Order: sequence, then C-alpha cells, then structure tokens
Amino acid sequence: MARIYETDSYIKELKTLVTVSGTDDKGGPYVELEDTIFFPEEGGQNADTGRLIYMGPEGEKSVSVLDGIISGRNTCSGLSDEREIRIRYIVSEPVPEGTAVLCKLDWDIRYLRMQNHTGEHILSGTIHRMYGLDNVGFHLSDTGFVTLDFNGPLSYEQVIKAQDEANLAIYKNYPVRVSFPDKEELKGLDYRSKIEIDGQVRLVTIGGSDKDIVDICACCAPHVLHTGEIGIIKVISAVNWKGGIRVSILCGFRALEYINKEHDILKEVAAGMSTETVNVPETAERYREEIAGLRSQLASVKEKALIEEADRLTGPYILFTDDDLPAVVMKNVYNALAERYDGYVGIFAGNDEDGYRYNAGSRTMDSRDLAAKLKEAFGARGGGSPEMIQGRVSADKASLMRFLEHLI
Repeated sequence: MARIYETDSYIKELKTLVTVSGTDDKGGPYVELEDTIFFPEEGGQNADTGRLIYMGPEGEKSVSVLDGIISGRNTCSGLSDEREIRIRYIVSEPVPEGTAVLCKLDWDIRYLRMQNHTGEHILSGTIHRMYGLDNVGFHLSDTGFVTLDFNGPLSYEQVIKAQDEANLAIYKNYPVRVSFPDKEELKGLDYRSKIEIDGQVRLVTIGGSDKDIVDICACCAPHVLHTGEIGIIKVISAVNWKGGIRVSILCGFRALEYINKEHDILKEVAAGMSTETVNVPETAERYREEIAGLRSQLASVKEKALIEEADRLTGPYILFTDDDLPAVVMKNVYNALAERYDGYVGIFAGNDEDGYRYNAGSRTMDSRDLAAKLKEAFGARGGGSPEMIQGRVSADKASLMRFLEHLI
C-alpha cells in the first residue's frame, strides 16, 4: 500500500482499488485500499474522512469513509516494514473487493488539522530549544483545544515568550520538509521523538538553513508546506500537569475563529459598560470595588435586621433566612443569639430545595452534641467547638424546626 499522505499532504483525490472488503467485530463494513490519501487515526490525531465513489450496478455510488485504523506500526514516529502496514477504513456501507474507486478527501478538516499539527511542532520545538523540555503527550481535538504535555514546569510568562518566538517562525514562512533518512544519516541528526524502531523513520523538518532550523521531529502526520500557511499560534492556557505543564493552543483558522469570538464577547461587555474595549479592565475593576462596597453595606443591613429579629424571639431561638449571608454575618448573628439566650440557638441561611448553611450551638451546653444530633437526624456536615458549630444540612425548614424545638 502506498500511503500517499506521507509524501504529499495536498492530494485531495485519488483513483485506486478496494483490495479487501469485510465486516468488523461490531458488524460494521470496512475496506482496505491499494493506495491511500486517507490518514488513519494515529499519534494523537483523528483519522481523515471522505468518500469512495464508484460505479455500481445501479449507477454511481458514494460511500462515506468514517474512520481509519492502522496496524503494523510501532509508533507514529516511524514507518514499519511495508508488508506489516495495514489500514482498515470504516465505511458507511460495503464496497465489493476489487472495485475501482475515486477517493475524495474531506479537505477542509484535513487542512485545519495540518495547520494545528504543524503549529504544534513549531511550538514544541521552540519550547524544547528555549527550555530543554520534551513534548510527552499530544492530542489534536477537532472541537476543543489542541493539548501539548511537557515533562517539566514552566511559568505562563515563559510559555507566552515561546509562543511569540514560534509566531516569528510563522511570519518568516519557513519551508516544512519531509525526509526518510537511513540509519547512518539518523545517527548524525538531533531530532525530537527519537526512539528505537525497526523500520524507516519519517522526519519533519521546519526551517530554512541549518542556522534557521525551528524543529526536527519524527512524525507520521500530514503537514503544511510552509509555516506561513499556519497564520498564527495562540496559547489558550497553561496549567500544571503531572509534574510538568499542559499547554492548550489553537492554530490557523481555528485560532482566528477563537480570537474573533473572544473579541465579540469583549465588545458586548464593553457596550454593557458604556465604554471602549480598551477600557474594560479598568472599568471592570471599578465595578468590582463598587460591588464589594455595596455587598458590605447590604450585609450590614441584613445583619442589623436579623439581630433586631433576634431581640423579638420568644423561643425557639432559631432564625431562618433565605439570604446568602457572608460567613462573618452568620457568625455575628449567632453570637448575638448566644449572648441573649441560654440553650441551643442558631442561624440557618438557605432554602428547602438547596438546604441550609448554619451557625448554631450554645454557650451553656457543648455545641458538639448538637452537631452529632444534626448529623444523625439529617446527615448534616460540619463541626466546630464547644461554643459554636457550623456546617450545611439538607432538610426542609419545618423538619428542622420540629427537631430543634424538641431539643430545646
């Protein structure tokens, strides 16, 4: 089988033969092809999709290629013996063995993957060159972000510095070359994903002269011909991951789409603030300060109202409120109750559907006994000291009142 996608990523159509037609363990039809332009699922990248078009007894037929599964290769980083390689393409309906077919690749999605996979090489090579870290995991999602896992920690600022350096390589429009060096040549080459394999290694080299090499990596996937085709590499996030760092990126058209969406959101936010987009951070900070001040004022008003309500209680000395009270207000109201009344007192904030947060207990009895009783009766969570307990309970107000009245 000639895997044409390994030597020419831009061929979109190919005439070939179905050499095997069968049914897999799940009862689904599959075919094997004499030659192929469809990249199978391999090395963190999904399989190409497309169509097989042929003339059947009733005229032209178009069968969808849904997936591609490879066997006989040790790793995406190299090529095993030609006789060991088999690719099984999952198809929408059977195609007879020996049928001459026209393969048509779903080019748009293939090209997006080429942009993102080549962009990953550039950023991984740049991080390797700048910080000495290796890419130890890669996944190219078609709907989410492209993730790169590195075997050491980096700060977000370091990742962004590498991103900017990688984009310089895009702007310089370096060539992206595929080669199949023999074992003697490989000995003199410094390349990423260097592992022991028995077969031919396929190298992807990005850069101009020897002084301008951005990356050399063993890889089986299709790539663009020049870095300028990628357009942009955008780092979305960088988080700690298994002692190293996981970097999420988008490249090319997908990066542009993401940036456009973020910009549209920013414009909407700015419009809601009656300001320009460049002023959003400053305006948002002012709003945060104003909201914090208003929340503090509101909390003081609620606290005062609850304490006034506490003064009017005749027993049981329990307050319920559906307000989402700050922790300090809960504690202050409890202290006011405990100072005024003996026995168990408490403040419960929430509702019957979501449950209640509580501060409860007694200055004259061990509050931890109440915690144990709440846990036994309602599965309440929380704890505290002899003077006060706090936690959360899933129960309705009526049940809690009956329980607390019984205790008091």
